[in-house]
Amino acid sequence: MKTSYLLVVMVSLSLFIVGAVSGQDDIKKFPSCKVCGMARTSFPQSRMLIVYADGTTVGVCSLHCAVAEMEQNRSKQITSLMVADYMTKELIDAKTATWVVGGRKQGVMTSMPKWAFAREEDAQKFIAENGGKMATFDEVMKAAAMEGNAHAGHDASHEGPSGQMLFGDDIYHIHPAGTWMVNYRFMHTELSGLRDGTTNVGVNSAGSQPYGYMMIPTKMSMDMQMLMVMYGLTDRLTLMAMTNYQANKMDMLMNMGMGNVTQPPMRTNGFGDTELTGSYGINKYLIGSLSLSIPTGSITEKVDMMGMEFRAPYDMQLGSGTFDLKPSLTYSGLSGDAKWNWGGQATFAYHIDKNSEHYSLGNNLKLTGWLQRALGPFSSWLRLGYNDTGRIKGRDPEIELLLQQMPIPDADPHNYGGQRLDGLMGVSFQKRSFSFGVEGGIPIYQNLNGLQLKTKWLLTGRIQILF
Repeated sequence: MKTSYLLVVMVSLSLFIVGAVSGQDDIKKFPSCKVCGMARTSFPQSRMLIVYADGTTVGVCSLHCAVAEMEQNRSKQITSLMVADYMTKELIDAKTATWVVGGRKQGVMTSMPKWAFAREEDAQKFIAENGGKMATFDEVMKAAAMEGNAHAGHDASHEGPSGQMLFGDDIYHIHPAGTWMVNYRFMHTELSGLRDGTTNVGVNSAGSQPYGYMMIPTKMSMDMQMLMVMYGLTDRLTLMAMTNYQANKMDMLMNMGMGNVTQPPMRTNGFGDTELTGSYGINKYLIGSLSLSIPTGSITEKVDMMGMEFRAPYDMQLGSGTFDLKPSLTYSGLSGDAKWNWGGQATFAYHIDKNSEHYSLGNNLKLTGWLQRALGPFSSWLRLGYNDTGRIKGRDPEIELLLQQMPIPDADPHNYGGQRLDGLMGVSFQKRSFSFGVEGGIPIYQNLNGLQLKTKWLLTGRIQILF
């Protein structure tokens, strides 16, 4: 008798709690999702409220996180499960709601959208506008549980398994409306040894005919630190701003006729160009992006050579000096169990006009394809990246003086660009809204325009947080 009385009291208390927060007051009471940490204010149309028999109440941002929360507390009895009505954003009983699965409207924390409606006619209107189909509560829970077994944490249909990051080049993706992402990336590129076309060229050959250069580069390292901020303006449109800081170092030999003498390394560093991007989700699989590069990086960096000051070669400058357009198209697919992600991207960088120093960098085509696999909180991938860059158009008169007085291949605009195919692999780890990872690779093929240092290896590290 006492047990039955106690149960009635707890159920009544649970119903009282639900009534107290059944409007949108629950957002104030539970501002962030207990599972993924995301702000529930950003997801009023998908948020849920779980009330356990012991009086504990938990607020989450989505059905995906609700399933994860209940899975962690299997031993606890649930007295109430509430979900937001998509139309009014008011909490309703999840079991009696009319559910719509699928469609063009991107879901929250899931690759398969799931929305709840208080009225069946509202659900039918939604399907007519956005696609999808009606489903029972049991069907929706089963689908969400299958996703939950495949992966835990944040999931976005254009980011790969578990929403974990795939990177190196910018693999554009979109975020739900009202969400932010801050991303820090460090990239290191190591170049060593000379090549002309597909033929390796020795140091002594570079100092004699047909080349006859006086200053011969032997090795170069390029470090870039990038800070990127993304914001989901709508469920389909995400805006991004990115800035970077570069540090370049080039080792050289001086051809003295009778032998080569090591010279002090050439160095430049500073902020590069700024990039603004808009990415739009065309459908479930395709994202179109357009970036504008603003010439904030210096193209007048100086270096010392043999006690004299010269303008640094083109590849030691920090920016393009031009406004550049970069359209991109990204395809991303996800397996039914959400463990596999595959996709590809094509990006073209177009330099609109010559800069103030009378030249423009060569236009660039990038193609990449990947296969990614989720392994619990980890994700790993293989990627191929292809770059085709044109020669520099025009000449910088100041760099031309360097070519005339201290002949070096990097001061000749004909020695730029070419084709390169890279093989890369990476791994990342995710804990709720926080992710970090690393990707490394080496060139498989290089066909360079003129005499240049060839790429030896690439390494990228990345940290990101969603909120």
